[in-house]
Amino acid sequence: MRMRPSLLLLATLALTGIALPSYAQRLGYPPEEFVARRKALAAELKDGLVLLAGKTMPNVATRGHQDNDFYYLTGNEDLNAVLVMNAATGDAHLFLPQQTDGEIRSDGPNWLADPDAPKRYGYASIQPLSLAAEFLARQRSNTARLWARLQEGDEVDDARGMRAVHQARRMQNPFSAQLSEDTARIDLLRTRFSYFELQDVTPAIDRLRMIKTPREIEVLEANGRIAAEAIVKAIQATRAGRFEYEIEAEATYHHLRNGVQIAGYPAIVGAGRNGLVWHYQDNGKRLEPGETIVMDYGGALDYEVIDITRTWPVSGRFDDLQRRAYACVLEAQKAGIAAMRPGNTRKQTREIVEAVFKKHGFDTRWAGGAGHFVGMSVHDVGDASLPFAPGMVIAIEPILQIADKNLHVRIEDTVLITEGDPVVLTAAAPKEIDALLALIQAPSTGPSK
Repeated sequence: MRMRPSLLLLATLALTGIALPSYAQRLGYPPEEFVARRKALAAELKDGLVLLAGKTMPNVATRGHQDNDFYYLTGNEDLNAVLVMNAATGDAHLFLPQQTDGEIRSDGPNWLADPDAPKRYGYASIQPLSLAAEFLARQRSNTARLWARLQEGDEVDDARGMRAVHQARRMQNPFSAQLSEDTARIDLLRTRFSYFELQDVTPAIDRLRMIKTPREIEVLEANGRIAAEAIVKAIQATRAGRFEYEIEAEATYHHLRNGVQIAGYPAIVGAGRNGLVWHYQDNGKRLEPGETIVMDYGGALDYEVIDITRTWPVSGRFDDLQRRAYACVLEAQKAGIAAMRPGNTRKQTREIVEAVFKKHGFDTRWAGGAGHFVGMSVHDVGDASLPFAPGMVIAIEPILQIADKNLHVRIEDTVLITEGDPVVLTAAAPKEIDALLALIQAPSTGPSK
């Protein structure tokens, strides 16, 4: 198996005695990454104009995080930014708000303040936002086609499809039936720029995002190790009498200490009956002897999320039913991962996983198989009907639940599809029974006392 250049470089540094970069060193993306993505999108669309808008409001009580599609193509994190790209030539124009002195003091300068920014970041121009509508209007003689996002955007913890569902649920409330920002923008384009033929750019962006670039894979590899190590810290901190939120804190500390900017989704730490609630978030219960803990928690590093779950006993020992259930889920997950190879399908992994559940005599209702894509969103974009292909990143999480026994066993890993064997990006968190239980017996090395 040929070693990728980045890994070869690290190996060379190690042999020469030069200090290796720690996982705390964020990787980020060079401008060339975004230029290449825009070129790839232009090549697929072939003609017309592309218009995308970034976020317009700041995130609440968290670090800034740009709209996923907008960041994917621009690398820009400013609020109220707009991209217009000519798909025939690949020329991209970025429109940013003109800042006041106070805004610059508060938020720092945007790229408008740097005359060299267009060349540095690969844009034909970077202009004030106030000129965007006029710029677009002037393009009507060049093309009749305008590519825009005609679907909801996704968030780091909310899939594109689920965002649409949440909007539909909100509109059931007669006092909250306003159009979403995405839908209002589409209406504006259709009325104010009616001379353009609107087409949906979302499927083309989704196809690009579904296959990770080499740089994205590097970030996912680093984040996968961080997320797995964070789960290990949480397991080591487990003691009867502690609270679920203390377990969350151990993992969160490790995320932040290693450069993870934000949580990929709210931490799920469900002990005992709380484990039956698949997206449990309170994390306020005291841990009791005899219970199992289900922990599902990954962070977002440089706009790439990791999804990982482990299940373990509070007291460091499984009872007979817990052990049999855990062994079944583990065997099923490993068999499913082994089948995640180019050309195979999700249906094949589901059949493999269900066969293991049946062999052990357990209900296959939630056995599952290879599941959702992972990337900029924890439930990332992509076409799940396609066979596996190199560069796809997919979560697999067989679930066995016995509600009357307060038992929920879930083992989840994020897996990279390659030309050869699948790569488990979260393999640093043990899941074999003996290795898992040994962690609980080991003294905690985290900040807890």
